[in-house]
Parts: sequence; C-alpha cells; structure tokens
Amino acid sequence: MDVNAGAVAEVLRQHDFPILIHGHTHRPAHHRLDVDGRPCERWVLSDWRDSAPYLAWTGTELKARELR
Repeated sequence: MDVNAGAVAEVLRQHDFPILIHGHTHRPAHHRLDVDGRPCERWVLSDWRDSAPYLAWTGTELKARELR
C-alpha cells in the first residue's frame, strides 16, 4: 500500500516546503512530483532489515545512502 497522493500534496502545501521524507510504505523510492506548479520531492525510506537506508545532505542535495 502507498500513501494517498492528495494527502501528500496537502502536507507539502500546508508546510510550504518542497520535500517530504517519511518511513516505509513497502515501496521505498524517490518520487518527483508537481504540486500547484511547484516541483516537489517525496522520499520513502525502507525498513531496516538487511541494511539501514538513510538520506544524507551533501550541502546541495539529498542522496540516498545505505549502511550494511
């Protein structure tokens, strides 16, 4: 199951921030979306079973990383 696209858009609108990061919905991914003409991102992190996925800020962007 994945999150409701309308609910994601509403959270991004309410907080006036273009990035949403949340825990796993069994569909880890990096989604690029448009909310009211504004480019936004949704990062879905996986669970920690065989590895530990996380996001790292490089100073200019988020990068998916993994501890094994």
